[in-house]
Amino acid sequence: MLTPTSTPAVADGGGGRAERPKVVVIPHLGTFGEVGEREILERAGCDVVVLPSRDEEAAIAAAREADGIIAPPHLSRRFIESLERCRVIACSSMGMDGIHGIDLATEKGIVLCHVPDVFADEVAIHTLALWLAAVRWIVPTARWVAEGNWGRPQAPRPGGFVHRITGETAGIIGLGNVGRRVAARVGGFDVRLLAHDPYAPRDVFEKAGARPAALAQLLQDSDFVFLTAPLTVQTRHMLGGPAFGLMKREAILVNTSRGELVDETALIEALRTGRILGAALDVTEQEPVDADSQLLKLPNVIITPHMASLSEPAAIERRLRPAQEVAAVLTGHRPRAVWNPASLPRPTITM
Repeated sequence: MLTPTSTPAVADGGGGRAERPKVVVIPHLGTFGEVGEREILERAGCDVVVLPSRDEEAAIAAAREADGIIAPPHLSRRFIESLERCRVIACSSMGMDGIHGIDLATEKGIVLCHVPDVFADEVAIHTLALWLAAVRWIVPTARWVAEGNWGRPQAPRPGGFVHRITGETAGIIGLGNVGRRVAARVGGFDVRLLAHDPYAPRDVFEKAGARPAALAQLLQDSDFVFLTAPLTVQTRHMLGGPAFGLMKREAILVNTSRGELVDETALIEALRTGRILGAALDVTEQEPVDADSQLLKLPNVIITPHMASLSEPAAIERRLRPAQEVAAVLTGHRPRAVWNPASLPRPTITM
């Protein structure tokens, strides 16, 4: 158990009941409370205020004196600045790149919680689905069949180079929750695994069955490049023109992490000119993808609408987890997943 810097409730000064922590919910996924989120907070002794919309002005006014906040994964620095007594903000996202002012939150002692593991399996499986679809040219071929072209000599089957997979090389950029799961599944196809993650210890590579590699080496040697890294200032546009210039012409890029990890203009040029073979994307720089984007016009691209995390069980758990994290912090316990661990109080031994 962790002893927080402030107690979860404030005495009323008259020897009566302590003030109940206030939790403000900014709507994001469905109707709050319908899967049990409200019960979790109320059992922990919290008063819950659910806002009718995500309007920032209304959110700032309501959350100024909140002890905990359940929020969508997009908050402005101005919102963080306005908080006067907040101790925890919990989001239902894997990454926190949409939260502006993380440094300020840490300085103010606000614990930022996310859900890095809730739908990692779903994302890994969707990653494999995109990969195999791209390797086998499933999407254009299925469309070709649906258009009645099977058996027509004048309508050759669409697609290009088809990989064998067995014995080829797969490179994974980022060995976090998703990257490790991708490694476990892709490794079952009897491929050689490379991985690049400057923050992962050696034993993580060993457990994943992947050989550590510098980014340039991974790009040069891989037939398939899986992008599963978080979006940070350092990783934005980590794959651009120079990176595509290192990759094999038969290489396929699979991105189920964040669209901004890739310089989309450079990717389009690499795909258009045959610098790389293809791309399978669940994320794009602009979401929804612009209807006029060249990505939608290229035959060697598959795009799904940022749906890799979807499954019914995960949808429920990702709504429950933020409430569990807020309840944990406001009752003096360490939460399960913290984006900014420097915000946590030092542990003390309790009897």
